[in-house]
Amino acid sequence: MGGNSTVTEAQVEFGKRLDLELDGKSVGVAYAMVGDAIQRSFFGKNDLGAPTTKQIELAAKFGIDIARATRSVGDAVITDIMFKLNQEAIVEQKLAPGIKVVNKHDILGKVRTVSSIAGDGTVYFKGGNGARAWARSLVRMDKEK
Repeated sequence: MGGNSTVTEAQVEFGKRLDLELDGKSVGVAYAMVGDAIQRSFFGKNDLGAPTTKQIELAAKFGIDIARATRSVGDAVITDIMFKLNQEAIVEQKLAPGIKVVNKHDILGKVRTVSSIAGDGTVYFKGGNGARAWARSLVRMDKEK
């Protein structure tokens, strides 16, 4: 849904026609809010689910209260948080093609070489036959940070 970009003025105006306040929201969260409005108003659904306890706790760590949000808005907020964590990891660790990394979740500690990095923060590895990991899961192996 456009990375972590915020809604445009045209999108805010569209939201107003649905009685939604989208100003300052990410495109993903706004899209979820519009989807929820469609579910409620067009399909008459009132039970749109709720975020999981894990989602609520994670969002709270970042100062975001999603306890009363719908499941789709909660999912969108978590997606935004993960996107931000990936982007921060790429910058902080100076991840780039050719850099050697290890996945902190890999119990074998296999050292891999970055091949490319997608816009969403997915890091692909050389010779990995499609092997990839989120940037936020990687630790750079050299001291050149």
